Amino acid sequence: MLSLLLTLACSTPSPDIAPAPGAAAPKRVRVALNWYPEPEFGGFYAAKAAGFYERAGLDVEILPGGPGAPVLELLTAGRAEVAVAAAEDLLVRRAKGLDAVAILPGLQDSPAGLMVHAGAATTLAEVKGRVAIEQGAPFERFLSTKYGWSGKVEVVPTAGGLGPFAADPSLTIQAFITAEPCAAEAQGLAVTFLPARDAGWNPYASVATVRGADIDAPWVQAFRDATAAGWKDYLANPAPANALLLAANPQLTPALLDCVVRKQAPFVTGTDGVGAMSAARWNELGNVLQSVGQEVKVEGAWKDLSTPASVPAAR
Repeated sequence: MLSLLLTLACSTPSPDIAPAPGAAAPKRVRVALNWYPEPEFGGFYAAKAAGFYERAGLDVEILPGGPGAPVLELLTAGRAEVAVAAAEDLLVRRAKGLDAVAILPGLQDSPAGLMVHAGAATTLAEVKGRVAIEQGAPFERFLSTKYGWSGKVEVVPTAGGLGPFAADPSLTIQAFITAEPCAAEAQGLAVTFLPARDAGWNPYASVATVRGADIDAPWVQAFRDATAAGWKDYLANPAPANALLLAANPQLTPALLDCVVRKQAPFVTGTDGVGAMSAARWNELGNVLQSVGQEVKVEGAWKDLSTPASVPAAR
């Protein structure tokens, strides 16, 4: 706790964030998360803690999610101004007529993967036996096709929690770098996380999306820039945002937060840098989803709002 207070006290001045043009009063922006408040949303909480949103003329309220949170539907129904979603979900929903556009990915690399007990496998290609994963989901179909799981892997339902995994050294489970590895280590388990990105499954994650009708609104650019600054700030000084996360999610602990922040950092930056998006990556994701029989709509799914001055340097 002392180190947290010292970090807060020693924070250096924040980067300049331009206010939303023409905004006489703060613009209300409700941000719907697709999961519980956790470090995978650290940039949003950092932007709020550092006052970046306020300085941009935005009154931001972060709405926690959970399993199956219909964030994109909340967005298009007008119950949120921003939905934080997975890139693959956005492309699938757009193919069904949903009008939403990505403006900023929180994580450059997919946090998804498989987790095994240490020594059981070192690559995804080595996985065999029972795998607890969401059956029929695009990710499961992708891995099954790529690695020829038929006759080699028995796909079983995910049970939730680490109980079955802890009790069975031969079990492999679907996991996220932002959750299960640190939770397992906290229980004294030695594990290996096998990133899905190594197999070619690499959708952006924690993607901020807005309604297509809003894409050119001044507040959208202001929100995008403030959030990009928040992600850079979270990498440099996560303590203020983590304090907000601890208050919003009683299941978290300081030790768990520290572990997740450390493990997810390279996934936030990737190879292209914080907040970057490219046509190549979106098209690649569309091709991967189509390869497992998923209908998608890539055209118009994202817009690059970055400018040379819009992503302040980390402090």
